[in-house]
Amino acid sequence: MAVSWKKKAGIGLGAGLLGAAVVAFRLRPRPQPQPSLPDIISPSVFARRVQRTTRGQVVYHMSGDGEPLIFLHDFFPGAASYEWSKVYPTFAETHRVLAADWIGFGESERPDRSLRAEDYAQYLQEFVRATCGGRRPILIGSGIGAALACLTAAQHPELTSRLILFHPIGTMGWSAPWIPPAVRLAKWTRRGRHWLYETHFSSPTRIERWLHSRRSAETSLNLTEPVSVFSSFARQYGAVWAVDRILSGRINIASLPRLENVCVPVTIWQPTHNVGESPEISAAHHTVRLDLLEGCGPLAPLDRAEELITRLQTELFQPLRLEK
Repeated sequence: MAVSWKKKAGIGLGAGLLGAAVVAFRLRPRPQPQPSLPDIISPSVFARRVQRTTRGQVVYHMSGDGEPLIFLHDFFPGAASYEWSKVYPTFAETHRVLAADWIGFGESERPDRSLRAEDYAQYLQEFVRATCGGRRPILIGSGIGAALACLTAAQHPELTSRLILFHPIGTMGWSAPWIPPAVRLAKWTRRGRHWLYETHFSSPTRIERWLHSRRSAETSLNLTEPVSVFSSFARQYGAVWAVDRILSGRINIASLPRLENVCVPVTIWQPTHNVGESPEISAAHHTVRLDLLEGCGPLAPLDRAEELITRLQTELFQPLRLEK
């Protein structure tokens, strides 16, 4: 009788545990589906390529033949080479055009490890050596991407023939202007930085507000497509890590790092709308020319693309002009 009771109790306990396991399985947290990437990232005539570097795997879009032009985007939530996609296709008929996603952004690898400004400069010089066939490219960068191009040219002057820097900025004080100062305190912990990213940086609403604050004067650009592209990239797995590096201070770079060591011609395109003060250029920097873009904002590669195309054509096809 005792044996029968124990057997029944064992069966009942086993059934109960099995039932609990089934319920737990059904109620388990399911991973949120990642938003699909939009089709409009680069023109169809551009081939999508992958290049491995010691810092990570890089995705870039390439077309054309001739002198290499490398377009480098800014750093912000959802950033990608799409930022220059209204400009660079024009030059594929005369140049070898490469538009790369920085590591941690766009379609490139997003490693969860500490990367500093010097690591990005190392990645860029490896990328140039691997993709330009021994030719010295012209680097065309914006924002923090422009600053990293400047750093790379200072460290490896043999790798580039010229810099064209649009609105070069550093990482000091990098944050969204609409975030209350008290909320910004969250950046002092990793968990807080990730919360800040999810709630104040990566949503389509926040990205649209941020893009609107960077528009040029009298622009008619519809933000629907840029918001779709940037918010899709911003919500991909691992997108938070690159922004985390900036908020934590691991990527510490000035707007024009080591400019005194850059020995190639430098043109700085500085927008005047929705930006702070223009960068100061010392008279000792005789290879640097500063051009003010009246009425243009930091979003000019998208909403003033025709003007930037005209300026770039002047830079590429007319004799180099440097201020004395």
